Amino acid sequence: MLGYRKYFFILGALFVGCLFFYITYKTPLAGDDWGYALNGASANPFMMAVNFYNGWSGRFFSELWGFIAAPNKIIWNIVNPLIFVIIFLGIYYEIHVRKYYVLIPLLIIAVILSVDDNLRMETYTWLMGTTYTIPLALSFIYFISIEKLLFRDTSIKGKYKLIAALNNLLLFYIGLTMENIAAVMILAIILLLIYAYFHKKELLPYLIMNLVVSIAAFALMRVSPGSTARMLRDSADWMKMNFIEKIVNGYPSFLEFTFINNNYLILFLSLIMICLCLCGQKKIKLFLKLISLFIQFLAIITVFSFVFIKADYNYLLDPNSLFSMLFWPIYTLDILLLIIFGMENNRRKDKVLFFFMLGGSANLVMMYSPIFGSRSSIYTLFFMIVVMGLILESINLPKTLSIMALLICILVIFDRFNEYIFKYRLVGLKQMERLEIIEYYKDHPEVEEAWIPRFPVYTIHGGDIEPGDSYHFETFKEYYQLPQAADKIIFYYEEGE
Repeated sequence: MLGYRKYFFILGALFVGCLFFYITYKTPLAGDDWGYALNGASANPFMMAVNFYNGWSGRFFSELWGFIAAPNKIIWNIVNPLIFVIIFLGIYYEIHVRKYYVLIPLLIIAVILSVDDNLRMETYTWLMGTTYTIPLALSFIYFISIEKLLFRDTSIKGKYKLIAALNNLLLFYIGLTMENIAAVMILAIILLLIYAYFHKKELLPYLIMNLVVSIAAFALMRVSPGSTARMLRDSADWMKMNFIEKIVNGYPSFLEFTFINNNYLILFLSLIMICLCLCGQKKIKLFLKLISLFIQFLAIITVFSFVFIKADYNYLLDPNSLFSMLFWPIYTLDILLLIIFGMENNRRKDKVLFFFMLGGSANLVMMYSPIFGSRSSIYTLFFMIVVMGLILESINLPKTLSIMALLICILVIFDRFNEYIFKYRLVGLKQMERLEIIEYYKDHPEVEEAWIPRFPVYTIHGGDIEPGDSYHFETFKEYYQLPQAADKIIFYYEEGE
């Protein structure tokens, strides 16, 4: 029986791949995708990426992805599910499952599917959102390869030397995609350098080269003419703030996108910390145990307080409230203390602290940014899945708790799966309806106003255009070749929606 359970993760990977293929296939291009599709089809994608580097954004490889994939959606249909399969397998491998062969894959899937709606729409089913998930997948490939170099009893030569060299290419790509994952990789390499100094000095030259490449790529992104011009144009008020003012300004967003919006992440994380507190291999002092149990239960109650607080304003979920500003740092400190005092001192504990630091840093660095949205927090969420899995593997759960944990994961997956299928089936049907309406307007240029039905709420990002957004009205008109004037295109909700 154990032999079959060891390969349960393969079913998990197939499930993830099939589900993400379905939702990707059903989702049309939307929002910024239209502009990238037009630009990518009209000029050389590499030259367009260079032009954008000089005039719009230093995220060279993110822009390049848009110019290549947006005009050819079939690329995204294939790459997007593949990326999430790699992420799923990367998380599973990093956890090094030796005990909970069924529970861990279910936990990974449950958290992946239960993310905040905005995060889902902006990264799971948005072509340009894939620019966030590609570096995430590549980061797991890097960590897995480095782990082999660190812990295999072999000299750094031959194929291992090749792996070390190829890592530089991964890091260069990651460093020119998104600022926070680029910064996180620099921190990761510094931590790995410290670890290698005490445990495998022969790896130091290769890690130093990795660090140089990561810093160079990050610098190329940050000092690009496009990034500078865009910052001055779109964030002039933010630029006038001093360092402290910028951090204070970003702190509520950090609380919102790290804790408050990630209610299922907090649910699973707190339940695992409660299990560590009660069933961990190391005994925790009763005083710390009681305080920790209170804090962890309070966290669950807080993020799900919308269930029993029906008022328009919820103090517990307000990132600007004094409660939020004080409680979530305490919650984080409590988790850190439980890890330090509740886990055995071994390689697993070191890895938990490593990914805990990376997950926290991915959102912490966004406090020093004028643009902190849901999609930026994807790295924190996925690195914390690794943390949860590693801690869970260190706990000897009683059979009753194991069964309860399995049931919770299955119920969450079943609920989320049904919602995904329902929502993206509606998206597919609505897109077919929209295409028929668009064809009508193309065949009847004399009709001055084009009325386009909106997509169902909380389904896709950027599928509808709000009044005043002239850029997206123009790109929508050009992408679908509508003869009507852009200011005569109206998006509306159909009756009953």
